[in-house]
Amino acid sequence: MRLPRLLHSSAARLALRYALLYALVLGVALAALWVATRWYADSRLEAQLERELESLSQAFEAGGSEGLRTALARPAEDRLYLLLSRSGEKLGGNLRAWPDDAELALDGEAQSTWVEEAALPIEQFDENAYLPVAATAFADGSRLLLSHRVQQAVVLQEIAGYLLESLPVALLLSLALGLSLSRAMQQRMDAIGRTAGEIMAGDLSQRVPLSARQDEFDALAMRLNGMLDRIQQLIKGLHEVTDNIAHDLRSPLTRLRNRLEVTLLEPRAEAEYRQVIQQGIEDAASLIQTFNALLGVAQTEAGNHRGEWTAVDLSALLHDLADLYTPAAEDRQLRLELALQDGVSVVGSRDLLAQAVGNLLENAIKYTPEQGCIRLQLRADADGVELAVSDSGAGIPAAEREHVLERFVRLENSRHTAGNGLGLSLVRAVAKLHQAELRLGDAHPGLRVSLHFPPGALPKAV
Repeated sequence: MRLPRLLHSSAARLALRYALLYALVLGVALAALWVATRWYADSRLEAQLERELESLSQAFEAGGSEGLRTALARPAEDRLYLLLSRSGEKLGGNLRAWPDDAELALDGEAQSTWVEEAALPIEQFDENAYLPVAATAFADGSRLLLSHRVQQAVVLQEIAGYLLESLPVALLLSLALGLSLSRAMQQRMDAIGRTAGEIMAGDLSQRVPLSARQDEFDALAMRLNGMLDRIQQLIKGLHEVTDNIAHDLRSPLTRLRNRLEVTLLEPRAEAEYRQVIQQGIEDAASLIQTFNALLGVAQTEAGNHRGEWTAVDLSALLHDLADLYTPAAEDRQLRLELALQDGVSVVGSRDLLAQAVGNLLENAIKYTPEQGCIRLQLRADADGVELAVSDSGAGIPAAEREHVLERFVRLENSRHTAGNGLGLSLVRAVAKLHQAELRLGDAHPGLRVSLHFPPGALPKAV
């Protein structure tokens, strides 16, 4: 991946922004550490010098010059001092000369000053040093300069200084890490972009690749792949609908046109014209019904009714449908038996469920011989809800049960009856939309069609 393109990505800009913020925070923290370290070391040493100088002054007051020399002769870690007589003669100490500082006061207060290399012990210092010192004068005119080596403080300050000096390296490392992360992110985005480009070019089988990391990009990719599966399914359904229209509606339209053309070939009686027109109206009504059924199946499979979902009282709905279809069953000398459990509800579309059960009842009435029986059942238990329609007709062979769920499929023994072969297709689409399982079984004799709603389809209040 080229660097200019990487730098123009939002991931790189975000990484650079955080790297700069990290460098700023780290720099402020290191500067604060350096200042705090120096302040702590200086204040601690200055306090120690003042206490020690006060102790030496008390030793002089108690024992004079001899008492002071005795106190100075006691071992003291890191002590630097110089004791001069009134005339400037060196009386003791490991410092070789008094610092050339005109502002150095003899008041016993600690302060920091430059001590030249010539005044420092050769074995301990090899250059000028900035040291905390305290000086005082005694009653006999002698002067005492007291200091301490600041090795520990210098080490702390050097560490803080090194950390400050390493700030550019840390900044470069953070920038490199940011660019590396942005490059990885950009590669994942490029993979999504390539997949989108291939899909836009017409290859709907392409999917966003997944990695083994299972990170947020993989979660996004799975969502996108699920969406692509759904889009491919809808497009496939659209193709099937258009193919079905092209193949299964062409013949009725052709027959309708041929009948009208034949009627116009020669003069006919008014009754013949009226008969042909009536047949044309019936054929057009059948075509409109088929189109509406196809549209209903397509809309149901697309999930366009999900926004209309509410808690549906199936018990009340099935009682209403039974009242509606009982007259049609009685006209064919059929019994419509009910075995409905009260108070059973599911979450879904009342209109779609009514249409699906209505299709099942119409099929049962259509294919059940006279004196037969149709049974409408509803029950609920811990496994969910089962809605079933059974008849005592010829049934459907087990090998054909999956096939009859497809659009425009009609078995040979039903060719002479009216219909378009879309009833069970709509039932299957409604069942899938409601996450219900559609089962076709044997009613001994006849066909038993059942819808099994999972427990998750029940309203929360149930």
